[in-house]
Amino acid sequence: MSVVADIVEGGSFGRLAVVRLRPNVDLVEGIEAVCAEQGFARAAVRGAVGSLRQATLAWGDGRPRSVAGPGLEIALTAGEIRPHRAGGSRARVYGLVCDGAGQVYGGEFVRGANPIFVTLELVVQEWLPEDGPS
Repeated sequence: MSVVADIVEGGSFGRLAVVRLRPNVDLVEGIEAVCAEQGFARAAVRGAVGSLRQATLAWGDGRPRSVAGPGLEIALTAGEIRPHRAGGSRARVYGLVCDGAGQVYGGEFVRGANPIFVTLELVVQEWLPEDGPS
């Protein structure tokens, strides 16, 4: 078996931030605010546990779909924070939510449309890219 891999970006991980987001803070905007406070221009979401009042996820076709709450359980599977051309950094966060009936929904969390219900705890780790080409 032959594996072909291209290095897209070289670098290393830096500092870790263990964070608690409070009720009614938007998930994506809260992550962006934490990164700005910590000085993380680039970072990775390492994991999270908590709940949302409601969720809006963009699925495979890119269209946002709402999941009614309250009290959706959340499990983040991936996320990254990168500089944005308009300034500051923007987060792209993907994950799963589960409603009270046990139905599971997944996709990218739409910025501004995923308010925290009780709390959300997460770990964000700074990414330090190499200065030169990889």
